[in-house]
Amino acid sequence: MPPSDPHVARSRPKVSIMLTTYNHDPFIAQSIEGILAQETEYTYEIDVIEDCSTDRTQEILLKYKELYPEKINLYLNKKNVGTLSTRQQKFFHKGFRVLKGEYIAILEGDDYWSCPNKLQKQVAFLDANPEYMACAHNTVKIYDDGSQEPHRFLYWEGMKSTHTVSDFAEMTSFFHTSSVLYRNVMNGIPPLSFKSKWSCDIFNTLAHAQYGPLRYFDEDMSVYRMRKGGSFSNIPPKNGRNFNIEGLRRYNRWLRYRYLKEFSFTIYRLCVTLIRDSEAGRLSPLAQLERIKYDSIATLYGWIYDLLDGRPELDPAVFLYKQARKPSQPRIERVTAFLS
Repeated sequence: MPPSDPHVARSRPKVSIMLTTYNHDPFIAQSIEGILAQETEYTYEIDVIEDCSTDRTQEILLKYKELYPEKINLYLNKKNVGTLSTRQQKFFHKGFRVLKGEYIAILEGDDYWSCPNKLQKQVAFLDANPEYMACAHNTVKIYDDGSQEPHRFLYWEGMKSTHTVSDFAEMTSFFHTSSVLYRNVMNGIPPLSFKSKWSCDIFNTLAHAQYGPLRYFDEDMSVYRMRKGGSFSNIPPKNGRNFNIEGLRRYNRWLRYRYLKEFSFTIYRLCVTLIRDSEAGRLSPLAQLERIKYDSIATLYGWIYDLLDGRPELDPAVFLYKQARKPSQPRIERVTAFLS
């Protein structure tokens, strides 16, 4: 490859792409080709973290490494790191320790980028707007079994262009991992909380968004593949909600209660809707102890929210972090919109 090639990784690439993979034999080539198709004016590197696949994934990766030795870095685990529920967390922590780029993108080996201008557009925006910590776009969800037609994932009409850490703490904003480009604020030292089994892409975005907002582009530039055996494709809905509730309680602590009011409302809301949807048959039934547990959690966080809403001077954001007091938003009025 000639030295003038703008994609050759040098001392510090403009973008580091964390490509995580395990048993993605049928998909990994498409994922890599979507990266290689990017039309950019700057350097990038592909950092592949592979977890002892039992299919041909590693063989395919080694062939791409031969073709693009200056562009692809392989991190082949010596032993399998664990189950689907822990693989992403360990990949994130390992990846953020080795990524050198000014910006970071993350892609799972069964998803892919569908637009060759994705990175160029995102980098250009972040270069021109240093107050933003990340930017994202729409993702199209496809179904390998053909059970549904492809559609936009995590999208609704009227999405605003700027999203803050409060939006993510309240889970009123969310973007698929394949769509986000982050400014590299970790600089090789990711928080230890990334290793926790409760950490996930929600916390990854929260951890970055505390340093600045995210800019949203209303364009479809990546594809999320729903398939049997995918990391999160087949988690039962009730289990997914339980995971979010338990995770949010920990994210609140990991972020030192700076967003206590936002997290309190979200945890309360998720508990209330979990109980309601289980009783209505939209989710599998809660066992008696589960019902008592989530009733208790809802009561606790509802009380915390009401206290901070009525006494804003007690909010850690105000008395510890010297932020402006938040306007009053009564809990019952707010939650009604989610229950209707």
